[in-house]
Amino acid sequence: MRRPPGPPPWLWLLAGLYLSQVPATVTWWTAQAKDLLGLGAYPEQVTTTGGFRALLALSVAQLAPTAFLLAGILALPLPRLRCRFTEWRHDLRRPLPGEPFAEIQRFLADRAPGVELRVSPTRSDLTARVYPAGPRATRIAVFVPLTVLWRRDRAAAETLLLHELGHHRNGEQHVAGLGSPFVALLRSWPYVFALCGLLPAGLLLVSGEPSAHLMFAQVVLVLLRVPEVLLLPVGALWSAELAADRHAAAARGGAAQGGAELLRVLAAVEEADTGRLAALHHPPARLRRWFARRAGSPSAQLLLVALLPLALLADLLLTVAGATVAYRLLDVPWERAAGRALSLADHQVTAGPEWWAVLAVLAVWPLLAPVWPRLWAPDGRPGGRLSPGPYATAALVPALVLAVALAPWGSTADPVATKAPAPAPPADPVGTAAPPPATDPAGQPTGTAMATATATACPTPSPPAAPARPTGLPAPDTAAGELPATDPAAVPLGTFRTARVVSAEPLLGTPRQLVDDVADRLSGARWTLAADGTLTDDTGEPPLRRTGGLHGEKHTTTEVSATAVWTDADLRPAPDADGLRLVLVRAATGVNHAVIACRAFDATTTTAGVFVLELSPTP
Repeated sequence: MRRPPGPPPWLWLLAGLYLSQVPATVTWWTAQAKDLLGLGAYPEQVTTTGGFRALLALSVAQLAPTAFLLAGILALPLPRLRCRFTEWRHDLRRPLPGEPFAEIQRFLADRAPGVELRVSPTRSDLTARVYPAGPRATRIAVFVPLTVLWRRDRAAAETLLLHELGHHRNGEQHVAGLGSPFVALLRSWPYVFALCGLLPAGLLLVSGEPSAHLMFAQVVLVLLRVPEVLLLPVGALWSAELAADRHAAAARGGAAQGGAELLRVLAAVEEADTGRLAALHHPPARLRRWFARRAGSPSAQLLLVALLPLALLADLLLTVAGATVAYRLLDVPWERAAGRALSLADHQVTAGPEWWAVLAVLAVWPLLAPVWPRLWAPDGRPGGRLSPGPYATAALVPALVLAVALAPWGSTADPVATKAPAPAPPADPVGTAAPPPATDPAGQPTGTAMATATATACPTPSPPAAPARPTGLPAPDTAAGELPATDPAAVPLGTFRTARVVSAEPLLGTPRQLVDDVADRLSGARWTLAADGTLTDDTGEPPLRRTGGLHGEKHTTTEVSATAVWTDADLRPAPDADGLRLVLVRAATGVNHAVIACRAFDATTTTAGVFVLELSPTP
């Protein structure tokens, strides 16, 4: 009997995307490790602060997905090694002679010759799972509950085994299955994130740590990593699990009769592997029942095909929402924040391979689906007739997203050249801002919290003195290197946009992440050079007034804090292109004043960086 064609190999597509981005991921984390561990960049006072410790914990939360994904990539070409580890981990052994194992092995041999049986006599929290034993070798692990079910309700036990054979037929045991690092990521990532992400960030925000305000925007981005890391693998795994359900239903007598049998099994069998996070690697029971009733319908096939494109779309929408909130926390106006977030999403769609890869797979899969099972099973029967309608409908999602991103009204700002490329969801991590070395009003490094006991009985919180400009900042012409001298009057007046961020480098020990945040905002800026020599932009930066060079200051004071931003700039015609070259030396210092246990604390934090921008005239 010809089996229904399976969905596109979404799990294999994700594995390929992760593999293609391993070099960028390793490079990115190497840079993060240098920043976080400091290699001498941070003074001892900074590495002992609560903000730095919270940053390290957040970085562990972000590193965990990368570690699991790299392990999954390494496991793909080493199925025999994974087999040995899986059998040791789950206490799997060759079955003893006698029933019911001999009957189970005969059942498997009749339907999938070459698939071997292994048995765990100790574990009672699973029924059956498939895993690879070699490039084209497969084993099925049977646990105590299935042997009990085999004696009590053999039909139900056979349906569960047919479900595992459905995974074997599509080669999914190499990417998922028992012992898969990808599935282990879904099981453990929420716990790792709660322990190393939410808990340290929450404690930092409620502890009164003066450097906490620097991390608000980054905490929002880290929070969004939970759904972003999980969405794509969950979509691919759900599609694979539902396809295996359909295979079992077809093998039990066709869509109608087999679907009814599958419904009975789903109602009668309560797998022990259904904890709080079971929905991350198996579809909810309600969805599986809905699918079982419609296993042979076009709507069921459309669901299998469209799960990953829809997960990719949801990830894109979360990126826009999270970036908008993060920009707002950096004092960018709502309209501008939303525009920048859409610009980042536009770059994510057009520069990354995910949407193009999904569209390509949907285009070629109708041709490959009938022969795909033969790659994994020596006697793999060709799939049944495939209706192109669900594939054409699902392809509308990536096609429309790419059309919108490539349209003329898409982003006009180039991506930041210096920002490290982020890996595809669930492998690309988001960098978090490290608390920079603090300085006193003279610009000398101090601890992040600089405490001085007051002489009064119990002082009240009050605005601190305005911070002083940091010392040791280079002049813009020195920071930019040699550029041809130009009469300032030769620089044309008018409006410009940032065509490209040529470079963005930290100063005074500032971590790369904070510099990248500023560069992100500047990459989409609009600039106006007025007749009085004032250069302004729409990002909230201080206006630059021409007094020999371009200098700007911006001061903000609240009841308990004072923040100042200083900018020195050099604006000249670009040496190699039309437009202007703008060099910014930017420093920002914030002072928080707090009274704790009748003692006054002033916490001073400084960030600084040099940015080289190319500006082009706006139409």
